Amino acid sequence: MLQGILYGQGTRGIILSNEGNNESGPWLPVAQQLAQKGYLVLSYMYRDEATTSDQLALHALTDLRAAIAFLRVRHVTKLVLIGASLGALVTVKEATVEKFDALGVISAPIGFQDVQLSDSELKRIAIPKLFVTSELNDPFTRDTLHMFDATPDPKEKLVYPGMKHGISLFEGDTGATLLPSLLQFLQRYVPVS
Repeated sequence: MLQGILYGQGTRGIILSNEGNNESGPWLPVAQQLAQKGYLVLSYMYRDEATTSDQLALHALTDLRAAIAFLRVRHVTKLVLIGASLGALVTVKEATVEKFDALGVISAPIGFQDVQLSDSELKRIAIPKLFVTSELNDPFTRDTLHMFDATPDPKEKLVYPGMKHGISLFEGDTGATLLPSLLQFLQRYVPVS
């Protein structure tokens, strides 16, 4: 069974997908801020078999699809996927086969295990995208910037100094600007009524 926490209410849904360590706790302040702005936010954990498997990426993709189905039955009219690291990879991968209203891609690898992204897949993602990384977080910096380059507009990127990875970009100095930038992006493309 997929476990998660639903924050807020409304018809504009956001799904937050974890890094490979499968810790959803670090999303808490982000989820609360998004909910306060009027979004219905789901933070979830990958199922146990995903955390110990050499097929972690495939299990994470399957669990993201279950989270999407969970929110869709709650009659959301707009849906945004935001992921960090592994969560960003599966977020982008799912956007190659299903239409969403926007994506937040934080410290994303171009592939992991059996989940890989090709340039031809990336070129099909025409929805608004926000790519976030730090300068010294390779290979994630390089991969995230490659995704930015390979995808069509509309797209935005934020590159922070240092080595922070994934959800940790929401902490400290980078967090002071990242969360407001994310909220501006969401209001621009998926505003709450």
